[in-house]
Amino acid sequence: MFKKGKSPLASILIISLIGILGFKDTGIFIKDYMAKAGDDTEISFKSEESVNILGERDRDYIIEKDYEKYYVPKDLILKTQLNPSIFKVKKSNTYLMDMPNGRKIKDLNIGEQLKLESREGGWGLFITTDNIKGYMLFENLEEEKVITIGISQVDKTLKGANNTFYVLLKGEPVMIKDFSKGNFIIIDEDGKEFKAHRDYISLRNSRHTTSRSGGITSRTSKINAIISNAHKALGKPYKRGATGPNAYDCSGLTYSLYLNHAGVKLNRSSKEQVKNGMGVEKSELVPGDIVLFRTSGKSIGHAGLYIGDGNMIHASSGKNRVMVTPIDQDWYKKRYVTARRIIK
Repeated sequence: MFKKGKSPLASILIISLIGILGFKDTGIFIKDYMAKAGDDTEISFKSEESVNILGERDRDYIIEKDYEKYYVPKDLILKTQLNPSIFKVKKSNTYLMDMPNGRKIKDLNIGEQLKLESREGGWGLFITTDNIKGYMLFENLEEEKVITIGISQVDKTLKGANNTFYVLLKGEPVMIKDFSKGNFIIIDEDGKEFKAHRDYISLRNSRHTTSRSGGITSRTSKINAIISNAHKALGKPYKRGATGPNAYDCSGLTYSLYLNHAGVKLNRSSKEQVKNGMGVEKSELVPGDIVLFRTSGKSIGHAGLYIGDGNMIHASSGKNRVMVTPIDQDWYKKRYVTARRIIK
């Protein structure tokens, strides 16, 4: 039904406009929002409500509901599906045909992408990446979900399932798969999922893709590997002069993490690691920074890896193991000297 008071002519114009533009994409609201139509009609959209996206302007999406257009800021909607839809071949020995159950015109490989043009029952008319058009059964395909590339607003380490970790670095791109219960579902380059609060990521200048390649920078990828492997070292014994994998001393842990998981060779001792990278203020620490402490006198004698939320992973000679400790725990707070950022 059309809204009360809208003239038949206006309704016809709206329907015609929607027909011309077509439903380009679909999206989901990440927050409640009150929108106004061109005639100042107000409508409430709820968080996680799905909508059709007709088009976009510089900062807004043009969406449709009940045959009316609304302009909504881009940072309030996460795109969940692109139209035309992109599918990926999931079975071997499949091929395009000139018509349903017709003649074979092209062999297809597992993972090859196809763009859907139209549906005919269990068949679809597709276009390949080299612009060959033909028919294929949907049962041989899986639909590629859109990945939104947002921008992290925080420096924070997220914990996922099975003791996996992901580092959000402020200003760095993040791959977003979905949104649920106030959290973005983000993924790493291997497809592992993590929950990030909606306030941690901005969609204002987001872009969209169906591929994970290029969605994460080299810096984020390296720091993710360093932080993840630092957690794997927890509980390993402290041993003077050791650089792993079965035991570590303090600088041996930071040395091995950067060498083995980022390809960066640090100086071997904590006293010399103060010469690596660039200095950063304590208030500006981000996961992956090396934190340095004095153990006696004024000389640096201990190193740890900052992992976010005020904590470090370090090989403690006093506790005789690799462990997590707050950098502001009394003993360390009094002996804190400086920090170094190795990957900029």
